[in-house]
Amino acid sequence: MTGAQTSEDFSYDVVTLGEFEAGGGREAQVRQYIRKKYRDDLAGLAVLNPAALAGLFRGELVAGRPYASIKWVMRVIPFRPLEIFLLFDQDPEFGTDIRIFFARKSLAVPGEDAFVFAWDYVALLARYGRGTFSLNNPGPGPEWRPFQEFAAKDLGPLQDVTLGAREEILEKVTPEVVEVALRRMDCGIFAQTADFWEAVWPVLGDLSFRLRYGSGGAEMSFDSHGARKYVPEFLMSFAWLYINGLLRECRQVDDSLPKLSRYF
Repeated sequence: MTGAQTSEDFSYDVVTLGEFEAGGGREAQVRQYIRKKYRDDLAGLAVLNPAALAGLFRGELVAGRPYASIKWVMRVIPFRPLEIFLLFDQDPEFGTDIRIFFARKSLAVPGEDAFVFAWDYVALLARYGRGTFSLNNPGPGPEWRPFQEFAAKDLGPLQDVTLGAREEILEKVTPEVVEVALRRMDCGIFAQTADFWEAVWPVLGDLSFRLRYGSGGAEMSFDSHGARKYVPEFLMSFAWLYINGLLRECRQVDDSLPKLSRYF
């Protein structure tokens, strides 16, 4: 659905995942999960309070429906320029569906990152739909828990994959560049001491992520509530996405940083 195809009631200029670079196969993969693996789970969203659900995604419900069968539209803005629309569709003939669109400006984000965000959000919606998670939203917990302290030992490689070659940039980037990059993301809080710098992001309504970097390298931590609620694979997926977003902006601020790909 392009901007020209949207109805008067849904005036956002949006694109599909398929319009990102190499997005066709990724969109088909997400559609398969929605229509096959998660379809029954997603049907459970019909009885949930959509406003409460949006709060848990750190999103908002927006007006307008591109189709008569759309029950609600949730807009989530993880960080600039990414803007995602999740549409809950209950068609009498075709059943339950989740339609995913992106604001056109989101095309500046790598297709892989857009795909992972879509994948994660659909999987989370399915868990709420089947009742694995309640709509209770206490917000992030009061304490930080480093990933390596609560994750099973055999999940340690997840942290290595999340950082990987990104540590090459992290060890060279200055705190001043990180601070500006966070402002460019329009999301996150920067802090610095004599020993380290850190960035803290509100990832979901009840999940925060902290990246701290000092002489001992990188430390990834999650708030105490989110660390209990979400499985490590989810946590590391979101960590990967937010670190990617940070490093992209760091490269925009300081183009002398190592270039790991066309995006970093």
